[in-house]
Amino acid sequence: MSEKQKKAKKKGRSDGRVQVTLTVGRNADGSVKRMYFYGKNKTETNAKKKEYLQRKNQGLADEDVTVREWVELFKKLYRQNVNEAYLRNDDVPYDRLSRAIGDMYISEVREADLQNALNEVKGMSVSTIRKYYFTMKRVFEKARRNKLISDNPAEDLMIPQGTQGSHRALDRWEVDLILQNWRVHRAGLWAMLMLLCGLRRGELMGLHWDSIDLDTRLLTVREVAVLKGNSSHIEQRAKTAAGLRKIPICNQLYDALSETPESERIGLVARSAKGKQLTPRAFDRGWETFCDMLERILNDEPTDQRGIRWDLLPPEEQELRDEHRYWFRIRPHDLRHTFTTGLFNAGMAPKDAQYYLGHSSIKMTMDLYTHFTEESNERAGKALVGFLDGWLGSGS
Repeated sequence: MSEKQKKAKKKGRSDGRVQVTLTVGRNADGSVKRMYFYGKNKTETNAKKKEYLQRKNQGLADEDVTVREWVELFKKLYRQNVNEAYLRNDDVPYDRLSRAIGDMYISEVREADLQNALNEVKGMSVSTIRKYYFTMKRVFEKARRNKLISDNPAEDLMIPQGTQGSHRALDRWEVDLILQNWRVHRAGLWAMLMLLCGLRRGELMGLHWDSIDLDTRLLTVREVAVLKGNSSHIEQRAKTAAGLRKIPICNQLYDALSETPESERIGLVARSAKGKQLTPRAFDRGWETFCDMLERILNDEPTDQRGIRWDLLPPEEQELRDEHRYWFRIRPHDLRHTFTTGLFNAGMAPKDAQYYLGHSSIKMTMDLYTHFTEESNERAGKALVGFLDGWLGSGS
């Protein structure tokens, strides 16, 4: 061993952990196969090594399986009913887990390792943290059931504090603004469908007129636009039972859909300005224009203001304009969130809401309902404090 290696060994790892090596055989090329165990000190690390050897003697350990390898195998075996359109988003917590501890062997992962990885997402949205937390629990529970480990180290993890998600339910005045002025732009009908049927953007972009039955007043969600870059292709949702659903059409949506002449109710419902299939970029342009028009209505301005460059005004005039301006800033998914809030406020059972939202598992719906319940309790608590403060103040 060189002097440099001796010094490095004496100094220890850069992260402060102690490493212990175990020779477990030879690779196909004849090189030595080793396992590595890590801990805060040598006693802890040797204990991990001893525990591994005990599990191996019981047939529970597999030195060849890393967390990254198990995560990939888990996704192939156990991840079901995830439409191609949503695979990228569904991969996020799995990829995060692989980046955090992917090089560790599944048998050497301890609760502290997972808690440390989970704490790294503290401060992110509640939704992001919960998805990561439940991904950990599922991945390691299946490892336990497959006898790769004897206990699930994710069983008693503590969920770190998160922030309110970026999506929100619209205020009543925002809903009314859309209901009263959706006709100003072709994207207004998109907004009505997302608001009153809870459609996702991809589901709206894949919706055909033959999926809308105005006689029975039912809208069938059976197709979705799979988005890749700035292109999209329509895929049948019949491949996933969760996405395939029938949604009743309320009176205001019925009236809005009926305004399209019957002769034009063919092909896709949502189209570009040129009447073609929407790309993600074309959707974003249409949505931005629609919101700009509603904002102008709020401020008693003509909806068509081409050529006006507010950014060229002197700073003091811009500041004066912004100070007295009403703003209208909503995102497409806010409409689905508003629809979900409506189901909750209407007292709809979570299982029924799961169907209308097209969730693949009841847990997704319950997470949302739990969030809404917490919000409701917080509002009720504030109202109670306000009442008591006023009551006690008036009695003094």
